[in-house]
Amino acid sequence: MRRLFIFIFLVLYSSVFCQKNDLSLNEAINIALKNNPDIVIGKQKIEGANAKFKNGISLPQPNISLSYEYIPDGMGLKDYGEKTFEINQSFEFPTRYFLKGSRLNKDIQIAETDFELSKLNLISRIKSAYYKVVCKILSLKIASDNLQIAEDFQVKSQIRYNVGEGTNLELLTAKVQKTEADNNIETAKYELKTSVSELQLAMGFPGNNEFSYNLTDSLFYNKYNFTLESLVESAKYNNPKLKIADLSLNASSIEKSLAWQSLLPNFNFSYYRQSLGGNFDFYGFSFGISLPVWFMFDHNGKIQEATVNMKIAETEKKSLYNSIMTELKNDYLDFRNKERELLLYQSDLLSQAEEVYRTAKVSYEQGEANYLLFLEAKKTLISAKNNYINSLYLYNLAFIELEQTTGKLIENFK
Repeated sequence: MRRLFIFIFLVLYSSVFCQKNDLSLNEAINIALKNNPDIVIGKQKIEGANAKFKNGISLPQPNISLSYEYIPDGMGLKDYGEKTFEINQSFEFPTRYFLKGSRLNKDIQIAETDFELSKLNLISRIKSAYYKVVCKILSLKIASDNLQIAEDFQVKSQIRYNVGEGTNLELLTAKVQKTEADNNIETAKYELKTSVSELQLAMGFPGNNEFSYNLTDSLFYNKYNFTLESLVESAKYNNPKLKIADLSLNASSIEKSLAWQSLLPNFNFSYYRQSLGGNFDFYGFSFGISLPVWFMFDHNGKIQEATVNMKIAETEKKSLYNSIMTELKNDYLDFRNKERELLLYQSDLLSQAEEVYRTAKVSYEQGEANYLLFLEAKKTLISAKNNYINSLYLYNLAFIELEQTTGKLIENFK
Protein backbone atom coordinates (compact mmCIF):
# COMPACT_ATOMS: atom_id res chain seq x y z
CA MET A 1 0.00 0.00 0.00
CA ARG A 2 2.86 2.30 0.87
CA ARG A 3 4.53 1.69 -2.51
CA LEU A 4 1.30 2.43 -4.30
CA PHE A 5 1.02 5.76 -2.47
CA ILE A 6 4.59 6.73 -3.39
CA PHE A 7 4.01 5.77 -7.02
CA ILE A 8 0.86 7.89 -7.19
CA PHE A 9 2.65 10.80 -5.52
CA LEU A 10 5.53 10.66 -8.00
CA VAL A 11 3.14 10.60 -10.94
CA LEU A 12 1.41 13.69 -9.59
CA TYR A 13 4.66 15.53 -8.96
CA SER A 14 6.19 14.53 -12.25
CA SER A 15 3.43 16.67 -13.73
CA VAL A 16 3.98 19.17 -10.89
CA PHE A 17 0.71 18.71 -9.04
CA CYS A 18 -1.55 18.35 -12.07
CA GLN A 19 -2.06 16.46 -15.26
CA LYS A 20 -2.36 19.64 -17.27
CA ASN A 21 -0.09 21.28 -19.83
CA ASP A 22 3.52 20.60 -20.72
CA LEU A 23 5.93 23.41 -19.92
CA SER A 24 9.32 23.74 -21.56
CA LEU A 25 12.03 26.00 -20.21
CA ASN A 26 11.56 28.48 -23.06
CA GLU A 27 7.83 28.61 -22.42
CA ALA A 28 8.45 29.30 -18.73
CA ILE A 29 10.79 32.14 -19.70
CA ASN A 30 8.22 33.64 -22.10
CA ILE A 31 5.50 33.50 -19.44
CA ALA A 32 7.79 35.24 -16.94
CA LEU A 33 8.71 37.96 -19.44
CA LYS A 34 5.00 38.74 -19.77
CA ASN A 35 3.98 38.51 -16.11
CA ASN A 36 6.93 39.33 -13.87
CA PRO A 37 6.55 42.77 -12.18
CA ASP A 38 10.22 43.66 -12.72
CA ILE A 39 9.68 43.52 -16.48
CA VAL A 40 6.60 45.74 -16.25
CA ILE A 41 8.55 48.26 -14.14
CA GLY A 42 11.43 48.23 -16.63
CA LYS A 43 9.09 49.09 -19.50
CA GLN A 44 7.57 51.91 -17.47
CA LYS A 45 11.04 53.34 -16.77
CA ILE A 46 11.72 53.47 -20.52
CA GLU A 47 8.43 55.33 -21.05
CA GLY A 48 9.38 57.74 -18.27
CA ALA A 49 12.80 58.40 -19.82
CA ASN A 50 11.18 59.14 -23.20
CA ALA A 51 8.74 61.53 -21.56
CA LYS A 52 11.61 63.25 -19.74
CA PHE A 53 13.40 63.70 -23.08
CA LYS A 54 10.46 65.63 -24.55
CA ASN A 55 10.19 67.79 -21.47
CA GLY A 56 13.94 68.47 -21.29
CA ILE A 57 14.39 69.85 -24.80
CA SER A 58 11.30 72.05 -24.86
CA LEU A 59 11.55 75.84 -24.70
CA PRO A 60 10.36 77.70 -21.61
CA GLN A 61 6.73 78.73 -21.72
CA PRO A 62 6.23 82.10 -23.46
CA ASN A 63 4.92 84.99 -21.40
CA ILE A 64 1.88 86.80 -22.82
CA SER A 65 0.75 90.05 -21.24
CA LEU A 66 -1.88 92.70 -21.84
CA SER A 67 -1.61 96.04 -20.04
CA TYR A 68 -3.80 99.14 -19.85
CA GLU A 69 -2.08 102.34 -18.72
CA TYR A 70 -2.78 106.04 -18.25
CA ILE A 71 -6.44 105.54 -17.33
CA PRO A 72 -7.91 108.73 -15.86
CA ASP A 73 -9.08 108.46 -12.28
CA GLY A 74 -12.69 107.35 -12.08
CA MET A 75 -12.80 106.12 -15.69
CA GLY A 76 -13.00 102.54 -17.06
CA LEU A 77 -10.49 100.41 -19.00
CA LYS A 78 -11.90 101.63 -22.30
CA ASP A 79 -10.62 105.10 -21.49
CA TYR A 80 -6.99 103.95 -21.43
CA GLY A 81 -4.27 106.17 -22.71
CA GLU A 82 -2.00 103.28 -23.70
CA LYS A 83 -2.67 99.58 -24.29
CA THR A 84 0.12 97.09 -24.82
CA PHE A 85 -0.09 93.47 -25.94
CA GLU A 86 3.25 91.66 -25.54
CA ILE A 87 4.66 88.19 -26.20
CA ASN A 88 7.95 87.37 -24.53
CA GLN A 89 10.03 84.26 -25.21
CA SER A 90 13.32 83.35 -23.54
CA PHE A 91 15.66 80.52 -24.60
CA GLU A 92 19.13 79.25 -23.97
CA PHE A 93 22.02 79.24 -26.40
CA PRO A 94 20.92 76.85 -29.23
CA THR A 95 23.79 74.38 -28.84
CA ARG A 96 22.69 73.73 -25.26
CA TYR A 97 19.44 72.19 -26.53
CA PHE A 98 21.42 69.83 -28.71
CA LEU A 99 23.56 68.79 -25.73
CA LYS A 100 20.51 68.45 -23.49
CA GLY A 101 18.91 66.18 -26.08
CA SER A 102 22.07 64.06 -26.23
CA ARG A 103 22.20 63.88 -22.44
CA LEU A 104 18.55 62.86 -22.12
CA ASN A 105 18.98 60.33 -24.92
CA LYS A 106 21.67 58.66 -22.78
CA ASP A 107 19.07 58.31 -20.03
CA ILE A 108 16.77 56.55 -22.51
CA GLN A 109 19.58 54.20 -23.52
CA ILE A 110 20.42 53.54 -19.87
CA ALA A 111 16.76 52.71 -19.15
CA GLU A 112 16.66 50.38 -22.16
CA THR A 113 19.91 48.67 -21.15
CA ASP A 114 18.70 48.37 -17.56
CA PHE A 115 15.58 46.71 -18.96
CA GLU A 116 17.79 44.23 -20.83
CA LEU A 117 19.64 43.60 -17.57
CA SER A 118 16.33 42.90 -15.81
CA LYS A 119 15.40 40.46 -18.58
CA LEU A 120 18.78 38.73 -18.31
CA ASN A 121 18.46 38.43 -14.53
CA LEU A 122 14.90 37.12 -14.82
CA ILE A 123 15.88 34.53 -17.44
CA SER A 124 18.70 33.34 -15.17
CA ARG A 125 16.27 33.19 -12.26
CA ILE A 126 13.74 31.18 -14.28
CA LYS A 127 16.40 28.74 -15.45
CA SER A 128 17.68 28.25 -11.90
CA ALA A 129 14.18 27.74 -10.49
CA TYR A 130 13.15 25.43 -13.36
CA TYR A 131 16.20 23.21 -12.99
CA LYS A 132 15.78 23.16 -9.23
CA VAL A 133 12.27 21.72 -9.62
CA VAL A 134 13.63 19.10 -12.00
CA CYS A 135 16.40 18.28 -9.52
CA LYS A 136 13.91 17.88 -6.66
CA ILE A 137 11.70 15.60 -8.76
CA LEU A 138 14.70 13.36 -9.42
CA SER A 139 15.66 13.49 -5.74
CA LEU A 140 12.17 12.38 -4.79
CA LYS A 141 12.46 9.48 -7.23
CA ILE A 142 15.74 8.43 -5.59
CA ALA A 143 14.13 8.72 -2.15
CA SER A 144 11.27 6.54 -3.37
CA ASP A 145 13.69 3.90 -4.67
CA ASN A 146 15.49 4.03 -1.34
CA LEU A 147 12.21 3.48 0.49
CA GLN A 148 11.42 0.46 -1.65
CA ILE A 149 14.84 -1.03 -0.89
CA ALA A 150 14.34 -0.34 2.83
CA GLU A 151 10.90 -2.01 2.78
CA ASP A 152 12.29 -5.07 0.99
CA PHE A 153 15.15 -5.24 3.46
CA GLN A 154 12.76 -5.03 6.40
CA VAL A 155 10.54 -7.80 5.00
CA LYS A 156 13.50 -10.09 4.35
CA SER A 157 15.01 -9.31 7.76
CA GLN A 158 11.72 -10.23 9.41
CA ILE A 159 11.65 -13.52 7.50
CA ARG A 160 15.27 -14.27 8.38
CA TYR A 161 14.57 -13.48 12.01
CA ASN A 162 11.47 -15.67 12.07
CA VAL A 163 13.34 -18.70 10.68
CA GLY A 164 16.29 -18.12 12.97
CA GLU A 165 18.74 -17.02 10.28
CA GLY A 166 18.80 -13.34 11.27
CA THR A 167 19.43 -11.49 14.48
CA ASN A 168 17.27 -9.05 16.39
CA LEU A 169 19.88 -6.36 15.73
CA GLU A 170 19.49 -6.93 12.00
CA LEU A 171 15.72 -6.57 12.26
CA LEU A 172 15.97 -3.41 14.36
CA THR A 173 18.42 -1.94 11.89
CA ALA A 174 16.02 -2.67 9.03
CA LYS A 175 13.25 -0.83 10.88
CA VAL A 176 15.52 2.16 11.47
CA GLN A 177 16.42 2.22 7.78
CA LYS A 178 12.74 2.10 6.89
CA THR A 179 11.97 5.03 9.21
CA GLU A 180 14.84 7.07 7.78
CA ALA A 181 13.61 6.34 4.25
CA ASP A 182 10.12 7.54 5.22
CA ASN A 183 11.60 10.75 6.59
CA ASN A 184 13.66 11.28 3.42
CA ILE A 185 10.47 11.00 1.37
CA GLU A 186 8.76 13.71 3.41
CA THR A 187 11.82 15.95 3.17
CA ALA A 188 11.96 15.47 -0.60
CA LYS A 189 8.26 16.35 -0.88
CA TYR A 190 8.77 19.54 1.11
CA GLU A 191 11.78 20.62 -0.94
CA LEU A 192 9.88 19.97 -4.15
CA LYS A 193 6.94 22.08 -2.99
CA THR A 194 9.18 25.02 -2.06
CA SER A 195 11.09 24.83 -5.34
CA VAL A 196 7.79 24.85 -7.26
CA SER A 197 6.74 27.96 -5.31
CA GLU A 198 10.01 29.66 -6.30
CA LEU A 199 9.36 28.88 -9.96
CA GLN A 200 5.80 30.18 -9.67
CA LEU A 201 7.01 33.43 -8.14
CA ALA A 202 9.64 33.95 -10.85
CA MET A 203 6.98 33.35 -13.52
CA GLY A 204 4.79 36.02 -11.93
CA PHE A 205 2.20 33.69 -10.41
CA PRO A 206 1.07 33.76 -6.76
CA GLY A 207 2.69 30.95 -4.79
CA ASN A 208 -0.65 29.71 -3.46
CA ASN A 209 -2.03 29.05 -6.95
CA GLU A 210 -2.15 25.54 -8.36
CA PHE A 211 0.82 24.96 -10.67
CA SER A 212 -0.71 23.02 -13.54
CA TYR A 213 2.32 22.25 -15.66
CA ASN A 214 4.42 19.23 -16.50
CA LEU A 215 8.07 20.21 -16.94
CA THR A 216 9.42 18.77 -20.18
CA ASP A 217 13.07 19.89 -20.09
CA SER A 218 15.61 18.20 -17.87
CA LEU A 219 19.06 18.83 -16.49
CA PHE A 220 21.63 18.67 -19.26
CA TYR A 221 25.27 18.23 -20.03
CA ASN A 222 26.80 19.58 -23.21
CA LYS A 223 30.41 19.72 -24.20
CA TYR A 224 31.24 23.40 -24.74
CA ASN A 225 34.42 24.49 -26.48
CA PHE A 226 34.35 28.14 -25.45
CA THR A 227 37.42 29.59 -23.77
CA LEU A 228 37.80 32.20 -21.07
CA GLU A 229 39.19 34.60 -23.67
CA SER A 230 36.10 34.27 -25.88
CA LEU A 231 33.82 34.88 -22.91
CA VAL A 232 35.83 37.94 -21.88
CA GLU A 233 35.50 39.44 -25.37
CA SER A 234 31.77 38.75 -25.33
CA ALA A 235 31.33 40.32 -21.90
CA LYS A 236 33.11 43.50 -23.02
CA TYR A 237 30.42 44.12 -25.63
CA ASN A 238 27.37 42.40 -24.16
CA ASN A 239 27.40 42.75 -20.37
CA PRO A 240 24.56 45.21 -19.57
CA LYS A 241 26.30 46.55 -16.47
CA LEU A 242 29.34 47.54 -18.52
CA LYS A 243 27.07 49.11 -21.12
CA ILE A 244 25.33 51.16 -18.43
CA ALA A 245 28.68 52.26 -16.99
CA ASP A 246 29.83 53.36 -20.45
CA LEU A 247 26.58 55.26 -21.06
CA SER A 248 26.89 56.93 -17.65
CA LEU A 249 30.42 58.03 -18.50
CA ASN A 250 29.21 59.48 -21.80
CA ALA A 251 26.42 61.25 -19.96
CA SER A 252 28.95 62.74 -17.53
CA SER A 253 31.02 63.98 -20.47
CA ILE A 254 27.96 65.72 -21.91
CA GLU A 255 27.20 67.20 -18.49
CA LYS A 256 30.71 68.64 -18.48
CA SER A 257 30.14 70.20 -21.92
CA LEU A 258 26.85 71.64 -20.71
CA ALA A 259 28.60 73.12 -17.70
CA TRP A 260 31.13 74.86 -19.94
CA GLN A 261 28.35 76.13 -22.18
CA SER A 262 26.69 77.73 -19.20
CA LEU A 263 29.19 80.52 -19.92
CA LEU A 264 27.30 81.22 -23.14
CA PRO A 265 24.52 83.81 -22.98
CA ASN A 266 20.79 83.13 -22.84
CA PHE A 267 18.48 85.08 -25.16
CA ASN A 268 15.22 86.92 -24.68
CA PHE A 269 12.93 87.99 -27.53
CA SER A 270 9.79 90.12 -27.26
CA TYR A 271 7.15 91.35 -29.70
CA TYR A 272 4.49 93.86 -28.75
CA ARG A 273 1.72 95.96 -30.21
CA GLN A 274 0.62 99.24 -28.68
CA SER A 275 -2.28 101.60 -28.90
CA LEU A 276 -1.56 105.24 -28.06
CA GLY A 277 -4.21 107.92 -28.12
CA GLY A 278 -6.54 105.88 -30.33
CA ASN A 279 -3.79 105.02 -32.82
CA PHE A 280 -3.44 101.19 -33.14
CA ASP A 281 -0.50 101.10 -35.53
CA PHE A 282 2.40 100.95 -33.09
CA TYR A 283 4.45 97.77 -32.71
CA GLY A 284 7.92 96.88 -31.50
CA PHE A 285 10.55 94.20 -30.92
CA SER A 286 13.12 93.71 -28.22
CA PHE A 287 16.06 91.34 -28.03
CA GLY A 288 18.32 90.78 -25.04
CA ILE A 289 21.09 88.48 -23.87
CA SER A 290 22.30 87.45 -20.43
CA LEU A 291 25.97 87.91 -19.62
CA PRO A 292 27.88 85.44 -17.38
CA VAL A 293 29.18 88.22 -15.19
CA TRP A 294 29.35 85.99 -12.09
CA PHE A 295 31.09 83.08 -13.82
CA MET A 296 33.67 82.94 -11.02
CA PHE A 297 30.99 81.62 -8.69
CA ASP A 298 27.96 79.88 -10.20
CA HIS A 299 29.38 78.79 -13.58
CA ASN A 300 32.82 77.93 -12.30
CA GLY A 301 31.24 75.77 -9.58
CA LYS A 302 29.13 73.92 -12.16
CA ILE A 303 32.20 73.21 -14.28
CA GLN A 304 34.20 71.91 -11.34
CA GLU A 305 31.30 69.71 -10.19
CA ALA A 306 30.82 68.26 -13.69
CA THR A 307 34.55 67.58 -14.01
CA VAL A 308 34.62 65.72 -10.68
CA ASN A 309 31.51 63.72 -11.60
CA MET A 310 33.13 62.67 -14.87
CA LYS A 311 36.25 61.47 -13.06
CA ILE A 312 34.06 59.51 -10.64
CA ALA A 313 32.24 57.89 -13.57
CA GLU A 314 35.58 56.93 -15.14
CA THR A 315 36.78 55.36 -11.89
CA GLU A 316 33.49 53.52 -11.38
CA LYS A 317 33.65 52.13 -14.90
CA LYS A 318 37.18 50.82 -14.37
CA SER A 319 36.24 49.33 -11.01
CA LEU A 320 33.15 47.66 -12.47
CA TYR A 321 35.15 46.30 -15.40
CA ASN A 322 37.76 44.77 -13.08
CA SER A 323 35.02 43.31 -10.87
CA ILE A 324 33.13 41.74 -13.78
CA MET A 325 36.28 40.32 -15.36
CA THR A 326 37.26 38.77 -12.01
CA GLU A 327 33.75 37.41 -11.54
CA LEU A 328 33.78 35.99 -15.07
CA LYS A 329 37.13 34.28 -14.49
CA ASN A 330 35.89 32.75 -11.23
CA ASP A 331 32.62 31.68 -12.85
CA TYR A 332 34.55 30.04 -15.68
CA LEU A 333 36.83 28.16 -13.27
CA ASP A 334 33.82 27.10 -11.22
CA PHE A 335 32.03 25.90 -14.35
CA ARG A 336 34.99 23.80 -15.47
CA ASN A 337 35.36 22.36 -11.97
CA LYS A 338 31.67 21.45 -11.87
CA GLU A 339 32.05 19.89 -15.30
CA ARG A 340 35.01 17.81 -14.06
CA GLU A 341 33.01 16.55 -11.07
CA LEU A 342 30.02 15.71 -13.25
CA LEU A 343 32.11 13.76 -15.75
CA LEU A 344 33.73 11.87 -12.90
CA TYR A 345 30.32 10.66 -11.72
CA GLN A 346 29.22 9.84 -15.25
CA SER A 347 32.34 7.91 -16.18
CA ASP A 348 33.27 6.15 -12.93
CA LEU A 349 31.63 6.84 -9.58
CA LEU A 350 27.99 6.14 -10.43
CA SER A 351 28.63 2.90 -12.30
CA GLN A 352 31.04 1.74 -9.59
CA ALA A 353 28.50 2.42 -6.84
CA GLU A 354 25.83 0.51 -8.77
CA GLU A 355 28.18 -2.45 -9.22
CA VAL A 356 29.09 -2.44 -5.51
CA TYR A 357 25.40 -2.46 -4.59
CA ARG A 358 24.52 -5.27 -7.01
CA THR A 359 27.39 -7.40 -5.72
CA ALA A 360 26.54 -6.76 -2.06
CA LYS A 361 22.84 -7.46 -2.66
CA VAL A 362 23.53 -10.81 -4.29
CA SER A 363 26.02 -11.75 -1.59
CA TYR A 364 23.58 -10.81 1.15
CA GLU A 365 20.70 -12.75 -0.41
CA GLN A 366 22.97 -15.80 -0.74
CA GLY A 367 24.16 -15.46 2.84
CA GLU A 368 27.73 -14.67 1.84
CA ALA A 369 27.70 -11.12 3.27
CA ASN A 370 26.18 -9.69 6.45
CA TYR A 371 23.60 -6.95 6.53
CA LEU A 372 26.13 -4.30 7.54
CA LEU A 373 28.00 -4.76 4.28
CA PHE A 374 24.73 -4.64 2.37
CA LEU A 375 23.64 -1.45 4.16
CA GLU A 376 26.96 0.20 3.47
CA ALA A 377 26.67 -0.65 -0.23
CA LYS A 378 23.12 0.69 -0.31
CA LYS A 379 24.16 3.95 1.34
CA THR A 380 27.01 4.28 -1.13
CA LEU A 381 24.64 3.88 -4.08
CA ILE A 382 22.03 6.30 -2.74
CA SER A 383 24.74 8.83 -1.93
CA ALA A 384 26.27 8.46 -5.39
CA LYS A 385 22.89 8.96 -7.09
CA ASN A 386 22.09 12.03 -5.01
CA ASN A 387 25.55 13.45 -5.53
CA TYR A 388 25.30 12.87 -9.26
CA ILE A 389 21.95 14.67 -9.48
CA ASN A 390 23.30 17.49 -7.33
CA SER A 391 26.45 17.67 -9.44
CA LEU A 392 24.35 17.88 -12.61
CA TYR A 393 22.23 20.63 -11.03
CA LEU A 394 25.28 22.61 -9.88
CA TYR A 395 26.79 22.27 -13.37
CA ASN A 396 23.65 23.83 -14.83
CA LEU A 397 23.74 26.62 -12.24
CA ALA A 398 27.39 27.34 -13.06
CA PHE A 399 26.44 27.51 -16.73
CA ILE A 400 23.67 29.99 -15.91
CA GLU A 401 26.09 32.14 -13.91
CA LEU A 402 28.44 32.26 -16.91
CA GLU A 403 25.61 33.38 -19.17
CA GLN A 404 24.55 36.05 -16.73
CA THR A 405 28.06 37.46 -16.29
CA THR A 406 28.79 37.31 -20.01
CA GLY A 407 25.48 38.95 -20.87
CA LYS A 408 24.82 36.66 -23.81
CA LEU A 409 23.51 33.16 -24.39
CA ILE A 410 26.53 30.87 -24.37
CA GLU A 411 24.97 28.49 -26.88
CA ASN A 412 26.50 30.83 -29.46
CA PHE A 413 29.94 29.68 -28.35
CA LYS A 414 29.34 25.96 -28.90
